[in-house]
Amino acid sequence: MNLTPLIGILVGPVLGGLIVLIVNILSAAIGHGGWGLIGANVLVNFSEVLTAWLVFRGLERITSSLFSRAGIATFGGLFIGNIAMVAIILVSGIQGVTQTSLQILTGLSLLVAVNMGVAVVEAFITGFIVEYIGRVKPDLLDGGHR
Repeated sequence: MNLTPLIGILVGPVLGGLIVLIVNILSAAIGHGGWGLIGANVLVNFSEVLTAWLVFRGLERITSSLFSRAGIATFGGLFIGNIAMVAIILVSGIQGVTQTSLQILTGLSLLVAVNMGVAVVEAFITGFIVEYIGRVKPDLLDGGHR
């Protein structure tokens, strides 16, 4: 859980993109990930931020429930992030692996399944956070909407 969809909901895609870039640079600096993965990680994280922001704003016309909008946006953002991750791996390949793309995709499907299980938990957590913010400080949910 990295709460990138929450970042998108709260600050929007422009600041969210800057935030995920800075976080990935700092992560690489302390040895989490690596300098060579910053680009791929930023693409995956930004896809989550952008999708969550778009879905959260788009659902505004359908439901006024902040919990539902945030939960659906989070799950959708993380789903798109998983698709981006798999696409990057399939396009770039894995160094030293002799498996075919289909074999790699089959292996990655387990990772995606686990990630989506965690996405359900993150969707509930984000839903509760956004609902709480909506009650105590609703102006924080503008998120680049103006």
